[in-house]
Amino acid sequence: MAKIRGGLTRGWPGKLVVLAILLSLAPGCLLNPPQIYIPLAYAFTGLCIALLISPTYTAAVVGLVVGGLIGAAVYNNSLKRQLLERQQPEPAAVK
Repeated sequence: MAKIRGGLTRGWPGKLVVLAILLSLAPGCLLNPPQIYIPLAYAFTGLCIALLISPTYTAAVVGLVVGGLIGAAVYNNSLKRQLLERQQPEPAAVK
């Protein structure tokens, strides 16, 4: 009998092409470090708390996802505050 391989199995040439495409698209991404690190820090904190409460894989995934969502909300709120501070008109000089 012939051995049937999985549908999406690739050798190293396919992986090399995918890596080249990712590297060519990377300069177009406008990311700054807080955009990644704040949600990531909250995600790992949620992961640790969930694993302390219930050391299962399900708890780990839920803690990671919930922590990441909370971190994204915190980052979005801080970004919104910075944008509002920039848009406020400066008071006119008193003569």
